[in-house]
Amino acid sequence: MLDLAKIHSIAQSYSPQELFAALIWQRRFNEFDGEEVITDLSQNPDLWVSFLFTKPIFASDPDGLSFGGVIDTLIAMANYRPMPETSIIHFIAYPADTLFILTENQDTTVSQLLDLGKKWRADSVDICDGMSEEYGFRLKRRLLTRLTKALDDESGMQMRDAVVISYWWD
Repeated sequence: MLDLAKIHSIAQSYSPQELFAALIWQRRFNEFDGEEVITDLSQNPDLWVSFLFTKPIFASDPDGLSFGGVIDTLIAMANYRPMPETSIIHFIAYPADTLFILTENQDTTVSQLLDLGKKWRADSVDICDGMSEEYGFRLKRRLLTRLTKALDDESGMQMRDAVVISYWWD
């Protein structure tokens, strides 16, 4: 059951980015430490524009892996129950395993984000800039179009190119 008063209060108090930061903060599995990731992002706000923590989404998905990740997330959210620390039963609050960071397409920024992936012990770190050979021509063109001049500067006058860095933990 949804508590509308609580939702209204949360919606007025927090940005979508803060809500995702809270989801990441509470996750810990294998080598992933959400508190460490959010602390580093908080200390380096110049490295990112936005981030999203979710299951991986594949452009070409003949096996339904992306949809399976969505189903896993929906089931985990449906079955979640807050439990005391002393309980032997613990539910996964948000079963994501992939962090996507939108950032400006600058070598120094991308390099620092790749270094964070090593620090965070990510199993895989990839750069999505629309140039990868794994994407088909139509998808490459769409990605390039979306990422080119995608970011406003502070004045709103100059547009900057973007890339997405993805971090995946097994």
